[in-house]
Amino acid sequence: MTKPPADASPQRSTRRITPRGSLPSGRALVGAFLITAAALGAFAVASGGENGPTTRYLVTTRAIEIGERLSTTDVQFEAMTLSDELADRSLNSTNGLDGATVLRTFRAGELIDIADVIPANAAAAIDETMHEVTFGVPLERTPTSLIPGDRVTVLATTDGLTHLTVEDAILLEIDRQPDQIGSSGRGTLTLAIDAPETVMDIVHMTQTADITIVRSTRALGDTFPERTNAGVEVVR
Repeated sequence: MTKPPADASPQRSTRRITPRGSLPSGRALVGAFLITAAALGAFAVASGGENGPTTRYLVTTRAIEIGERLSTTDVQFEAMTLSDELADRSLNSTNGLDGATVLRTFRAGELIDIADVIPANAAAAIDETMHEVTFGVPLERTPTSLIPGDRVTVLATTDGLTHLTVEDAILLEIDRQPDQIGSSGRGTLTLAIDAPETVMDIVHMTQTADITIVRSTRALGDTFPERTNAGVEVVR
C-alpha cells in the first residue's frame, strides 16, 4: 500500500488584506499643534520666563502735549530689552516725575527720554531761593521751541567778544509778543537766578550787548567757556 505523495510545497500562514488605518485629517493636525503650542506656553510661564526681559521702563499711557505736567497716572512700567545707549536715556523710576514738565509731544506707549522732561523738583525751590529777572530778547536769536521749565544759557556779544552771562538758568516764563510780525521782533524772558551778582550781570548785558539765548535742557552736562574771541584779531 503506497502513501499518497506528500505535498512538496510548505505550509504557509494565511495572509489577509485588511483595511489600512486612516491618516489624521488636517483639522486634527492643527488641533494637535495648538495643544502642543499651548503646553509650551504654559511651561514658559510656569518656569518664570527666564529668557524674557526683566528691566522695566516707563512708557506713556496717553497722548501728551508739549508743556503739559505729568502725573503718575500718565505713565506705566513695561518690561523690555533696550540697547545700552537707549537704556541709559530711558526713565525707569517715577521719582520726580509727578508734576514734571514735558518738553515734546508724546503718543501713547512711547518711552520717556530723560531729556524730554523737566523733573518736578527742578522748580521746587524757586520760590524760596531764587531771584526772578525779566529782560527783553531778540526773537531771531531765541529758540522757537522754548517753554517754561526749560534750561537756558544767556550769551552776550559786544566789541567782537561773546561772554557767558548765565548758564542753565530755569525759564519761568516767555512772552513772544504776538502782535509783532515775524522773527525779527522782540520777546521777554523771565528766569530764576540764584545769585544776586548774576542778576546784575544780566541786567547790564541786556542793555549794552547783543543777547543770544541757548536752550540747554538737553545738554546740561556741557560747560561753556567764560568768553570767546573767535575770529577777532588781538592787537598787542
